[in-house]
Amino acid sequence: MNNDKFIRKLLIMIAISNIPVIVTAPWFWGQSMGWIFGSIASGGRLVWLANDVKKTIYLSEKKAKIAASKGYYLRFLALIIYSVLIMVFIKPDIMVFGLGLLSAQIAIYVSVIMDKFKK
Repeated sequence: MNNDKFIRKLLIMIAISNIPVIVTAPWFWGQSMGWIFGSIASGGRLVWLANDVKKTIYLSEKKAKIAASKGYYLRFLALIIYSVLIMVFIKPDIMVFGLGLLSAQIAIYVSVIMDKFKK
């Protein structure tokens, strides 16, 4: 499976995880908003990371290290700004927001486990 297909698969898994959250949003508004906005950030960072990796594959080692460092800190800064804005304006449940930020990692683990069971 190539990288683009794997990223697409992970994004679909993240989107599917939002379906029950959207359904229960009227009853659990703060928690639902936390998961939704956290998973949006997680998916966005995943796509951004994948694009950064594509750009650095054919660079020299030194240029790749510099680009990777810049990309990491830029993604981290964007995440901090996004998180502060979400906390100030939306006011979601902070614990569920944090779990939503882990949704890409959770999707990766679930995907690997599913692939192991298929084999």
